Amino acid sequence: MGLHLIKMAAGISSLQQLEERQAFARVSGASINRLKIIEEKDLIHVTRFFPKRADEILNDTLTPPGSLYWVFQKRIQARQKIVEFREMPTEGGPTKCGIVLEGPLVPVEMMPRKAFQGWRYLTEDDAPKDLDHRRGKKEEIPPQMHADLIELCLL
Repeated sequence: MGLHLIKMAAGISSLQQLEERQAFARVSGASINRLKIIEEKDLIHVTRFFPKRADEILNDTLTPPGSLYWVFQKRIQARQKIVEFREMPTEGGPTKCGIVLEGPLVPVEMMPRKAFQGWRYLTEDDAPKDLDHRRGKKEEIPPQMHADLIELCLL
């Protein structure tokens, strides 16, 4: 069974805003809210602690590597593939964990999630499904209304 991480995207209000922030970080090499670009190809989200189950996330032979699921507006809304975990040196302090992300943000079925600090583990069984298979179809319900109906447990 695959294992993933789930993380709050602080200050993000939409998938488009998260995509824009990551695109800006890739182009400028800037550090934005713990999002760093070390090399041109690497998008790294820096957190305080290393996951103790990192090997399960990266090296499960039965499933592909895990993903980082992003939570914003009290819902899981997107994911990105995790490539590796790196030690990130800090000035005068302990090293931190750099979560190296790859590929585009993949929209997922919105799932309500209460606020939390840091990151949490998410099993494959509990992870929301990708919405890629629906991209070709025109959705009848606007995204915000869809999210509200999910929050009210009507969908």
